[in-house]
Amino acid sequence: MKTDIIVDYDRCGNPRECKRCLQICPSALFMMYSPDYESNDPDEWRVDVAFTDLCTRCGDCVDVCPNDAITLK
Repeated sequence: MKTDIIVDYDRCGNPRECKRCLQICPSALFMMYSPDYESNDPDEWRVDVAFTDLCTRCGDCVDVCPNDAITLK
């Protein structure tokens, strides 16, 4: 069963400083990117999810997010 991992970018905050979801995910599904790779503006950086079919639905990313920005469906 495919899991949808939804990141609420309005709640995410500054992923370059937080990185909690990237560090805790045992399947390493999360990646960080910016449309402008040289930007230091935290509003431009985003956490995205790759390979959602590898998600084990452990919920660690949801539990560790300090801003409640991640949901699983």
